[in-house]
Amino acid sequence: MAVERFSSRREALGPVLTARLTGASRYLRIAGYFRSSLLEVVGEALETVGEIRVVCNGDLDPHDVKVARAARDGQAALARTLVSSWQATEDGLDLLLARERYRRLHEFLVSGRLKVRVVPRDTNNVFVHGKAGVIEHADGRVYSFVGSVNDSASGFRHAYEILWGDEDPGAATWVRDEFEHFWRQGVDLPDAVVKHVAAMAQRIEYRSIEDARDAEGGVPTESVLAERPIYKGGQILRSWQKRFVQTCVEDRRLHGSARFLIADDVGLGKTLSMAAAALVLSLLDDKPVLILAPATLIWQWQEELEDKLGVPAAVWSTQKKCWLDGERRPLTQKGDPTLVAKCPWRIGIMSTGLIVNGDDAAERGALAKKSFGVIVLDEAHKARASRGQSGRQMPEPNQLLRFLRGAASKATNVILGTATPIQLDAVELWDLLHALGQGADQVLGRPFDGGEWMREESIQYLTGEKAWPRNETNRWGLFRNPLPPAAEHPVFRDIRNDAGLASRIVLGPRYDDLSSDIRNDFLGDFEVLAERHNPIVRRVIRRTRPMLEERGLLKRIGVVTHARPDDGLPGSLFSGEGLEMSLAFKAAYEAAEAFSRLYAQRFPAAGFLKTILLRRIGSSARAGLETARHLLGRLDTPLVPEDEAGDENIPSAVLPPDPQEIQFLREVERNLAAVVAGSDVDPKVQVVLHFLRERRWLEDNGAIIFSQYRTTAEWVLEALCEAFPDEPVALYAGGAASFVQRGQERRTAAREQIKKRIQDGEIRLVCATDAACEGLNLQRLGAQVNVDMPWNPSRLEQRKGRVQRIGQIRDNVHVLNLRYAGTVEDQVYAALSQRFGDIFSVLGQLPDAFEDDWIAAVLRDRSALQNFSQRIETTKPPMELRYLRDVADDQGLDWEYTEKVLSSRDIDEWMRQGW
Repeated sequence: MAVERFSSRREALGPVLTARLTGASRYLRIAGYFRSSLLEVVGEALETVGEIRVVCNGDLDPHDVKVARAARDGQAALARTLVSSWQATEDGLDLLLARERYRRLHEFLVSGRLKVRVVPRDTNNVFVHGKAGVIEHADGRVYSFVGSVNDSASGFRHAYEILWGDEDPGAATWVRDEFEHFWRQGVDLPDAVVKHVAAMAQRIEYRSIEDARDAEGGVPTESVLAERPIYKGGQILRSWQKRFVQTCVEDRRLHGSARFLIADDVGLGKTLSMAAAALVLSLLDDKPVLILAPATLIWQWQEELEDKLGVPAAVWSTQKKCWLDGERRPLTQKGDPTLVAKCPWRIGIMSTGLIVNGDDAAERGALAKKSFGVIVLDEAHKARASRGQSGRQMPEPNQLLRFLRGAASKATNVILGTATPIQLDAVELWDLLHALGQGADQVLGRPFDGGEWMREESIQYLTGEKAWPRNETNRWGLFRNPLPPAAEHPVFRDIRNDAGLASRIVLGPRYDDLSSDIRNDFLGDFEVLAERHNPIVRRVIRRTRPMLEERGLLKRIGVVTHARPDDGLPGSLFSGEGLEMSLAFKAAYEAAEAFSRLYAQRFPAAGFLKTILLRRIGSSARAGLETARHLLGRLDTPLVPEDEAGDENIPSAVLPPDPQEIQFLREVERNLAAVVAGSDVDPKVQVVLHFLRERRWLEDNGAIIFSQYRTTAEWVLEALCEAFPDEPVALYAGGAASFVQRGQERRTAAREQIKKRIQDGEIRLVCATDAACEGLNLQRLGAQVNVDMPWNPSRLEQRKGRVQRIGQIRDNVHVLNLRYAGTVEDQVYAALSQRFGDIFSVLGQLPDAFEDDWIAAVLRDRSALQNFSQRIETTKPPMELRYLRDVADDQGLDWEYTEKVLSSRDIDEWMRQGW
């Protein structure tokens, strides 16, 4: 039997398969991706086929498939992954033009005649790409084919396709064996995907935002989020993220304002949870949205909103005094601080440093006068009050907490975010909730009706410092104000029903007015109610990685830290755990220490500038050299780029050094210039290359190298390009500074381009700055190098969270920590490591104040650094809160399957309206 050869150049290929499928008893098909066009070409002929089985590629994480086979929850997660991958290829116009195609595919799936299995990538990252099929007839005739044949009509029209067909039974057996191999590997198409197909067949757009509103002015959450770019990018809003958004919406509907503190672990998508909630809430009234974040996070917020949610947001530049778009281009006139209160778009993002160091007569004061629809404060633990050395003095709020209290009293919705709401004392959590409750009685109660939770001592109930009251009336007082909604517990439902109180009413009846049955029920359940339904627990939402891992919603990812004794590194490179440096480097570092102490004595309010030279030398000799030349007035560019600035008060002009300080700076410059120009390879580069080559990190894992500073990141990139001239290396930095370099050739690249190439496996080496790393999809990379060690150790935890996060496909990720011997970083981290072994086990327990003490020790008494590890016992969180919502409950939140959505154009127009 002759092999038949077909080409779309010579003839239409659709009829070739259609003719052979008519009347067939079974059709086995190895297809490409699972798409709505799966059977478009041969749809008519399939009406007569008895059984149809298709295996296709869904670009699935093998872990998702493993979970899907083990649990019902996993099936739902798998379905959402498939749906999001599908949506990435189709927009609203596609849905309109392909409605009949969706209807037909849905009918095939529901009838049971069409069975589909989706094959995940295997451990070698291989996915099904080849296309083939077997057509079988009841009389024994078979026809098999292989080729590049597409399944969509547009593919046949616009692509060159070839097909080789064969009636030989032996050829059919060969193709059938290939099919059955992948069929056994595949997972059945989840029912939820079938549901999605049905929804797509019916999906329509609202004619406007106003058309979508209900009688109370609300907009369906699912209509806002179902077609956001996060789904187009093949990702999803996870169940715990959706639950947070919906909880905010329900609070807004019930009380007229949403007020929550989200305290999820690093790496669980807390920023996206808050951003999605802010987007939905912003559509509920015509008010501005203010997002406050540390300076190092403001650009990350802007990227998250744009990349994941398709929402424009402007960033206020404290240096240029103007609003900037995502490309750092001015949206308003430069140099006019009054424009801070006139953001040209609905969402304005600004640094908390402006509030901390601002002026009530200038920018901070202008903001304080405004009323916002939504306020989001990221890293909210920075808003705190001082109670003196004893902790018993009258609380004195810092500028950020003071501003938050005032702004919250005029705002509609307020969301606070921090993974560490307690830094040193549990009362700090109460401070945040007290601010959260300004203008919102549902948080801690009405202030003049005996609200026990309005007193800061109430937090002691949760820490165990204060026993729950024994008196029945006092016990009821803990729940009377605020009274939880009826839906939270049968006791609250019965109380409200008996008293005729709507759920929005926060003040309950007096204890004497409760019926005897309700009293008995309340007292019988008091312990449970006190633990799970007190106002503090109800307003703090926290999901930890272990919680989600136990539910099978997150893969367990181990962290293997390096350097280790079995890594094969030459002992000559190290002095203790730090990297041994040359005499010139040591001389430069000693001179830098002397300069920093003198400069701090003359300018105690110089903030970050007091220690910037030491920090940057600790990062790399090149970064230190550049900084010394800045301080000597030899460079015109900003000493502290805006995306590297913290919230410290950085003067607009560098205060000039005096003659003695200049002498030390020249000593730093002379020695570091010798180090940079020397022939020896920096030991940090040597160690990185050892792991990439000898430990096969490049081939087996791919790696991202983090630095606080762009200068260091570029230095490492150049060294990598020299060592691997054929390997593309990306710099992922803020603004328009990102690029990809291969050998000596460099091309600028947008961050989105770099992310996609990483995801596709085309880029395996990435150098990134801390300021730009949020939102970077690192599931394809399995190794992380910290080329410098931040003085705020919590930032190291945040870096780790970029690889130990949602979507990581490996069981373990590798983290390499590098520091120069003899630096203050070496001294502090060595003390932590000596005491705790794995420093990552304690990073989450270190408060931000750790950095302040570090600076003080460097500038006054460096020997105090030896005692830093002793601080950890006093900073352990004094309690582990239990939270209101099931950590994974997204029942009823099938937003991906909604049939009515808001158009992207309408959302964009709404968000481009200014303050």
